[in-house]
Amino acid sequence: MRSLIASTLAVLSSVLPLTTIAKAQETEMQPLEPLTINFEKQGCGRFKQEAYYRTEFHFVNICRGEANLQMVVTDNDGLGRERFAAEKQTRPDGIQYSGTSDRGIGYAINSKTFTINFTDQRPSQEAVKKVAFTGLAITGGNPKPVSQPKPIRATVTGVVTYRQQIALPPGAVVEVKLQDVSRADAAAIVLDSQTVQTNGKQVPIPFTLKYDPTQINPSHTLPCLPVFQ
Repeated sequence: MRSLIASTLAVLSSVLPLTTIAKAQETEMQPLEPLTINFEKQGCGRFKQEAYYRTEFHFVNICRGEANLQMVVTDNDGLGRERFAAEKQTRPDGIQYSGTSDRGIGYAINSKTFTINFTDQRPSQEAVKKVAFTGLAITGGNPKPVSQPKPIRATVTGVVTYRQQIALPPGAVVEVKLQDVSRADAAAIVLDSQTVQTNGKQVPIPFTLKYDPTQINPSHTLPCLPVFQ
C-alpha cells in the first residue's frame, strides 16, 4: 500500500511541474494586444499635432512639443513606437520632416515618401497613403491653407471735385485715403486708399474705398482725403 501511494505521489510530482511550465510558456507566447487608439487624432497624446502620415507600414505623427517638434513613428499594428526630435523643411515640392531616433536610425517623410535610414543597412522607403495637416489642406501633395470665410467689408463711395475752373493735366493722378485722424499725438491710421489714373479725364472723379467695420470707432473722425499729383 505504501509503495502504491509513493508511486502515485511520484507520478503527480512529475506531472505538475510540467503542467505549470506548459501554462507559463503558453502565457509568454501569447502576442501583446495592439493599441486601439486613433493615430490620426490621438497620436500626439497631450501635445498638439501638426501633421499626420499613414504609410504602407507605419503611422507617423508630427507633434508640437514643449521646446521643439517631435516625430512619433509607430508600426501599423500599434506597437513598436519611437519618439524623437524632428526638423521641418519647406522645399519646392512641399514640407518635409526629418529626425534621428535614440537608436541612430534616421527618418524623413514628405507627402509622398517615408524614408528610413538604418545604420548598417540600405535605406528603406515606403509610400505615403494619407496625409493630414492641422489647419491645412493637401492639394497636389503640398499643404495649403484652408480657405477662411472672408471678413465683412463695408464701402465708402463718392466723387472727387473742386471749385476752381482749372483743368487737370493729362497725366494727373488722384489718390483718395480713408483715415482715422482722431489721435492728435500719433500718425493717422489709413483704413483704405485708392489711386486713380485720370488719363485726361476731368472732375468729378468717382472712387470706392473698402474698410472693416470693426475698425471703426463712431466717436472718431474719419475723413476721405483726396490728393492730386
